[in-house]
Amino acid sequence: MKNALHVVVVVAIGSLLGIFIGKLFNIWFPEGQINSLLSTAINTGLKPTTVDLNLVELTGGLVFKFNISSIIGIFLAAVVYKQLVK
Repeated sequence: MKNALHVVVVVAIGSLLGIFIGKLFNIWFPEGQINSLLSTAINTGLKPTTVDLNLVELTGGLVFKFNISSIIGIFLAAVVYKQLVK
């Protein structure tokens, strides 16, 4: 269970780092191929679904949005984590 939590934390921190990297590249390269490459995203997951039970109405969904900068951030976070665990 502890290892699964570590993976979730590394992916979450890496994704945030990737968002930061993407914003930096947006500032440095406002237009062009680099910006379009880094901003191309893949959306995967479950669209919001509603269950109506007359007494309670539940809505739930989960969508992951991956792009090149978030994958780079996850990779960097994994490398840093591996160095810290040694």
